[in-house]
Amino acid sequence: MVLSLDGGKKKKKRKNYTTPKKNKHRHKSVKLHALKYYSIENGVVMRLRKASPNFGPGIWLAKHADRYHCGKSGKCFRIENDEVKE
Repeated sequence: MVLSLDGGKKKKKRKNYTTPKKNKHRHKSVKLHALKYYSIENGVVMRLRKASPNFGPGIWLAKHADRYHCGKSGKCFRIENDEVKE
């Protein structure tokens, strides 16, 4: 039986990165954020956002420039002449 005694492996050279690391998105918590969904006029509470037609009240639709979007179901509803169409 013959063993070579040349030594171990060479140390691996570290990789030099050319571009800087990306900053990960951090969630920003907003205090009392639910107050943006309601307004009070003449002592009456008005809802500012529409509720989801699939899940009912409690799930709000996000309002974009040309559509509403349900975050739970992923469906979009187009806004045409102040009407909501699927």
